[in-house]
Amino acid sequence: MNIKTTTYYPKLEDIKNAVTTLKDVATVTPLLRNHNYSKQFGANILLKREDLQQVRSYKIRGAYHKMKSLTEKELKNGIVCASAGNHAQGVAFACQKLKIYGTIFMPTPTPKQKLEQVNMFGGDYVTVKLVGDSFDDAHKEAALECELQGKTFVHPFNDPKIIEGQGTVGLEILEQSEEQIDYVFVPVGGGGLASGLSSVFKVLSPKTKIIGVEPEGAPSMKTSFEQNRNVCL
Repeated sequence: MNIKTTTYYPKLEDIKNAVTTLKDVATVTPLLRNHNYSKQFGANILLKREDLQQVRSYKIRGAYHKMKSLTEKELKNGIVCASAGNHAQGVAFACQKLKIYGTIFMPTPTPKQKLEQVNMFGGDYVTVKLVGDSFDDAHKEAALECELQGKTFVHPFNDPKIIEGQGTVGLEILEQSEEQIDYVFVPVGGGGLASGLSSVFKVLSPKTKIIGVEPEGAPSMKTSFEQNRNVCL
């Protein structure tokens, strides 16, 4: 299956602007040495503790930066997102913070704990709708609501503002590290974090090798690289 694509390369200036946008929202999480892994592999291994964000992941960065960029008309119409968990929490937090009404579509099997977190972060500004059995089902319904009601879709990864927001993780790592960084291992789902972070390192630390990590059973990035095109698994 071929996927229609456009090309976007975030500029360092845009990612630095995102830092300003997120100043009072996203925590500058610590970059901590892991003694066990460092000893095991004979290397200085550092962990970027994005699990210490208020919403327990880096997703708040992209979600808030995107929603902060919306026009007055877009804000009035409200926003929609589809997520299985972390992105939903980031969007819900941003809705409460920015006083934007949002509808969040999530798969029916979503764990109760995640649902409670989304409702807690969003409060009266968020409505959660459980749809289908997978993220794709939720995504389809979210897109339909945007089309029918003129709402703005806050994509979990495939959006310039989302990528710029996630890219602030890369800036923080470089500012916090006292040594040259040889490798960065970055998780790849949709690719928003990897895209933003890699753009920062390409300019500020080009000798650093970026290694994307994804599930063995869902190697969409690896397959796309091998075929030199975006593929759907």
